[in-house]
Amino acid sequence: MDQKKNILIVETDRSFALHLAKALKALGAMRVSIAPAVREAALHLVQRAQDLAFIPLTDNDQIVRSLRAVQPDLRLILMVPAPDTAVPDFYSGQIQAVLIKSLVDVDLASVIEQADGQPFLGLNEEEAKMPVPDTAVLIAALQQAQLGQLLQTVIFAQAAQVLAHWGNLNDTEVANVALYTGREWLQDQYKTRVQFLHLPPRSGEWLLYTTCVEKAYLLTLVAAPEMPMPELRRQAALLSGYLLDALRGVAPFFTPPETSTAVESADQKSFAIVWRPVVSLPPALHIPLRRALDRLATANGCHLRHTAVQPELIHLVVTCPQGRDSAWAAYLFKNGAEEIIQQEFGVAANLWETGYYATESTEPLTEAELNIFLEHDA
Repeated sequence: MDQKKNILIVETDRSFALHLAKALKALGAMRVSIAPAVREAALHLVQRAQDLAFIPLTDNDQIVRSLRAVQPDLRLILMVPAPDTAVPDFYSGQIQAVLIKSLVDVDLASVIEQADGQPFLGLNEEEAKMPVPDTAVLIAALQQAQLGQLLQTVIFAQAAQVLAHWGNLNDTEVANVALYTGREWLQDQYKTRVQFLHLPPRSGEWLLYTTCVEKAYLLTLVAAPEMPMPELRRQAALLSGYLLDALRGVAPFFTPPETSTAVESADQKSFAIVWRPVVSLPPALHIPLRRALDRLATANGCHLRHTAVQPELIHLVVTCPQGRDSAWAAYLFKNGAEEIIQQEFGVAANLWETGYYATESTEPLTEAELNIFLEHDA
């Protein structure tokens, strides 16, 4: 077990779940998460793909179908209470191994080895070869949506696994929408679908317009119920074209600005932007975060004039395309970088504190200005 695994335990008995988690971590490099019920487990999968999940024995295969609808390639280990427990026929071909709870301290390592070595038929050969699109390019594609009071957010997902989103909904709301629209999609083979969903604490219901871009890739537009359907279809068709290009590896559709030595257009503005991580940013994330910021800039026609990634803050100076303001730039680089790191490192938690500081400038903020920001937000 040289490679770190992401493992999910679905179990109502918290005492046993904690015992199993401790035993898993004793075997080696493991990221272990616990969910008490299938809905919490499915939401966790939306935010972070797992290598393996332990599931309880039930009288139907609802847990299997629900989790696989979110992550079709998820390997499953069925937990049974005793050696003589009968396993229903509907689990045949659906699980990769069985763990007897009373023998967890004896059999765990061999059960995981069996699950890893078991042939998996969850994805067909074509689906298994589906490309992993660049999150920065996906975000650039989604930004072509004309957001406003009616159209709130656009979400791109593989089944119920969020790949990128753009708009006003927060990460938890986006995950709930993706789970709601995607968990039954593969079974019912819809091409487009209109649904309504209440997202507490927001009032009223939201209109969800979902279309299948390609295979299991889904685009969902979250809008106010009064938004005209022809306009939803128009925007969905526009975004689908850009997303198809991203899936097929077509180069970004924006032309980056000239290098910093060129004379900038009067319509191009530069902004100094700074924000803080929730906890001190570990050194292992500094270089990947720089690369994520560079990718976002390239895919969105921006020029990064200054990039400082430090444990306590991220500080950029960026020249934006014509018509883009500081709020757009801050959202792009702050939220976009978080999405990329979450995708590539399997991080489910939020990286950044709420808020940021931005001002129009072609030069980095001074140390005194940064100290004011740090002291004000401390």
